[in-house]
Amino acid sequence: MTSHKIFIRSVVATCLLLGAVGCSSSTSDSGDDAQSEATSEVTSDETSATAADEVVEISVIIGQTSGSAVAYQATLGSTVRLKILNPDADDEFHLHGYDLESGVTPAGQEAIIEFTADKLGTFDLESHVTSEWILTLVVEE
Repeated sequence: MTSHKIFIRSVVATCLLLGAVGCSSSTSDSGDDAQSEATSEVTSDETSATAADEVVEISVIIGQTSGSAVAYQATLGSTVRLKILNPDADDEFHLHGYDLESGVTPAGQEAIIEFTADKLGTFDLESHVTSEWILTLVVEE
C-alpha cells in the first residue's frame, strides 16, 4: 500500500470519526425532563432487535459512485447488502475484514455481497481486477 493511499484512508477515517462525534451529542430545549428520561431508556435487547431488523442496502456503480472518499455506515448487527456494478469490465470484489468476495461478475451485471455486520470497525471494498478501493464501510454501535 502506498503512502498516498494510507494518507487518504487516514483522512477519510478522521472525517468519519469527527462526524460521528459531532452527531452524538444532543440537547433538548423542551424542558420536559420526564419525557426526555422516558425516551432515553432503551434496553440493550430493544437496541439489538432494531439493529437485527435493519437492512443497509448500498448500490455502487464503478466509475460513477465509487472511490476512496466514498463511505457508508451500518449499525452493528444489521444486514448489509452491497450491490456493485461495473458497466465496462468483468470484475471481482472483496470486502476486507469480513473476507467476503463476489466472484467474477460479467460487465454490466450486478454483484451482490450480503452479510450481517457483526464486527465493529472500518472495512474497505476493493476490486480484485483493478485493485481500486471502491468504498469504505463503517460499522458502529
